[in-house]
Amino acid sequence: MPRVVNNALFKNMQALSKRAFHVSPCISRGRSSFFNIHKKVTEPEKQDPDFFEKRARKLPLDDHYITALGKLYYEKIGSERDLGLKAADNLVANTETFGLPEVDKSKPRTAFKNLDELAKAPDAVKKIFSIEFGTRRDLTTEWKNLMISKVNRHSLDGESPEMKIAWMTALIRHWSQLVDEISKTTPKKPTWLTHRIWLFVNHRRKMLRILREKDAEAFDRVINELKIAYHVPKQPEHVKTRKAWAEAQLQLRVEEEKEKRLHSLHEKFIGEREGKLAKNQKRKSDLEEELKKIEQSMHNISVLEGKVTDVQGVYEPSLVGNLSETVMHSNLFYHPKPTMAKQY
Repeated sequence: MPRVVNNALFKNMQALSKRAFHVSPCISRGRSSFFNIHKKVTEPEKQDPDFFEKRARKLPLDDHYITALGKLYYEKIGSERDLGLKAADNLVANTETFGLPEVDKSKPRTAFKNLDELAKAPDAVKKIFSIEFGTRRDLTTEWKNLMISKVNRHSLDGESPEMKIAWMTALIRHWSQLVDEISKTTPKKPTWLTHRIWLFVNHRRKMLRILREKDAEAFDRVINELKIAYHVPKQPEHVKTRKAWAEAQLQLRVEEEKEKRLHSLHEKFIGEREGKLAKNQKRKSDLEEELKKIEQSMHNISVLEGKVTDVQGVYEPSLVGNLSETVMHSNLFYHPKPTMAKQY
């Protein structure tokens, strides 16, 4: 009896496992979205940190706006990793030199640069000890020295933030060049190298932030000499998720469209108002002229009927006669105060 129960239980569990096996792919496909985080960026304009926000504002407001906004977000997520490695150094557009300085490969390698015997040696010997006949390490060392010499404080500087930033910039750029060369032969990225680039990019961003807080003048000199695009990163609480990003872009687009319509309506109102004012002013002047004509006609009729005399000038009373009459009345009716009477 226990064996029968165990067999039945085993069959039920097996059926459940098969059912879960068949159902789970559908459930997982519906619950999580796929993002191609290894997408390669080829458009230089995407290096702008606000590129996708600007592009979202140009999407047509039709029935497919939300779908287009979702596709734009998928493209944004897929481009973030490649842009994080290349955007700060403008490596998307500059795929030839990768921002590295030009090196005279006929010069002697760094290890043999100060040898007096090499200066007196023949050209064939100098060519053997030149950078052209050296390894990649010799070339990268020369790149580092050239970039460090642009921003270091003095020739023996080896600990300043400017020197460290230049050294890390040279590493990031020549490693990016190496990744590009490897990707031409194999579609798989060398993660052992891209991970190091990512670590150095983050550490350089930290060093730039510290230098910006301590010495703004040195910070400006470093980013101008090394041609680094520095953008203040957003705090984690301000980084929006897919739904919040889509809602934020939709709200911004609605506000922008509302302002555009209000502006167009205001311009239309101002134009119609000026036209109405000119038309009303002309109508007012015509009515005033007509009123003056009517008043003049009524005045002429009153003069003809004898109701109105046409008086010329302004009446002014006689000044001498008025004064004489005033003096005469004062002599007749004026009684002085008792205190003003004569004392005999």
